[in-house]
Amino acid sequence: MLPLLRDGESVLVARPRFTWNKLRRGDVVVFERPGGQGGVYIKRIAGLPGEDVRITGGLVYLDGNLLGENFVQGVPTADTKEWFNGPDEYFLLGDNRGDSDDSRAFGPVAGELIMGRAWLRCWPPS
Repeated sequence: MLPLLRDGESVLVARPRFTWNKLRRGDVVVFERPGGQGGVYIKRIAGLPGEDVRITGGLVYLDGNLLGENFVQGVPTADTKEWFNGPDEYFLLGDNRGDSDDSRAFGPVAGELIMGRAWLRCWPPS
């Protein structure tokens, strides 16, 4: 999640049952990797439930509209690929697109795998 988070930094996570807001595009979330492959990841929500996600030349399109992103770092992927989010699926992307294991690799993530929203970086103290 460079440049937002670096290796070794810790965040506090607001669990869904304790939050009063729905997950929104741009939220940084902690989740279990789909497919039972293990591991806990932290990524940003790009696509919401029911949206068509297409990535062309490193640019992200949602239902045909370009997603404006000012937090992306790294070399974007050049391939064109498309996914469709189901009724409770989210498309999650890392900010460092050139070096991120995210929904481009494992597809949309079911809402039940999202543990919560990262809301405070707590370590190391700045």
